[in-house]
Amino acid sequence: MAYQLYRNTTLGNSLQESLDELIQSRQITPQLALQVLLQFDKAINSALAQRVRNRVNFRGANYMYTGTNARFIARRGGSRL
Repeated sequence: MAYQLYRNTTLGNSLQESLDELIQSRQITPQLALQVLLQFDKAINSALAQRVRNRVNFRGANYMYTGTNARFIARRGGSRL
């Protein structure tokens, strides 16, 4: 199963809005819209896995996760881009 993380991006939101309009105008069924979203999930994850070559590495001493935010506290930390 592909991750649905990228549905909340601008591209994912635009796709969902377009699919909702097509469903409301009865041009496609909700089942077809779901299949399109599942294919989007697979395609975006595959493209990012194969085409993106940039990486970010960092080290930190501690982190705090609250709700949807993660705060990383780095001591004597470094980063390499």
